[in-house]
Amino acid sequence: MSERGTAVVSAVTGSLPGLSLAEVVAGSELMTRADRKYLLRLPDFLAVADALGDGLLALDIEGRRSFAYSSAYFDTPDLAVFRAHRQERRRRFKIRTRTYADTADTYCELKLSGRREETIKRRHPHPTAAADVLTRESLAFLGRVLGSAGHDVPGGLAAVLVTDYRRGTLVTADRRTRITCDTALVWSAGTRSRAASRDLVLLEVKSATERNPVAETLSRLRLRETSVSKYCAGVVALGLAPGNRWLPVLRRLTAR
Repeated sequence: MSERGTAVVSAVTGSLPGLSLAEVVAGSELMTRADRKYLLRLPDFLAVADALGDGLLALDIEGRRSFAYSSAYFDTPDLAVFRAHRQERRRRFKIRTRTYADTADTYCELKLSGRREETIKRRHPHPTAAADVLTRESLAFLGRVLGSAGHDVPGGLAAVLVTDYRRGTLVTADRRTRITCDTALVWSAGTRSRAASRDLVLLEVKSATERNPVAETLSRLRLRETSVSKYCAGVVALGLAPGNRWLPVLRRLTAR
């Protein structure tokens, strides 16, 4: 995903009424939510935006509609977090730091898989200068949240993979559903790096309920949900571990 996808998403978000970050946060407390992911070609993305029409608003921060994100994912030396996802364990999680480059804010984030494919996200402020390590405070945060969910903090956690990408965010007029539109995705680990296709948008529909007008619109357009994890796909893309279940989506992500 490179400049072409970013330009198309920016054109769509730039044509919509703006919504401040405070309004987005106040209108959609989606830390516990149902997530649906779609890997869309640019014409399909435009068709979705057109179908939803006047029912959308776009996140606007000081006149900007496209934002740079960088996430460092943490795992054990034997990639226990990755293996839990590869094996589709019901009680699995991801640990990362996420930096919002435009505001220089960083958080330590924990994403837990809940019941009925529910995603629970918890986060804690983290120093931007230490985005590639887990501080004592962040480890304590992880211990509290994982402990309450019946998990221990894995030993030997270290940054394994970094994802960089750009994101535009759409919100439905009723503020109940958020749509993130990711482009320009690049995975890196040490000296290795790999970029995804520039002609795709990774769309995530985030709602408190599985049934919502956005998901229904995508279904009506015959656009199917895709099981994809930026972290797991990146591990496989960079050859850090095998993962046959992600090869089909990885081929789509990296097609030229």
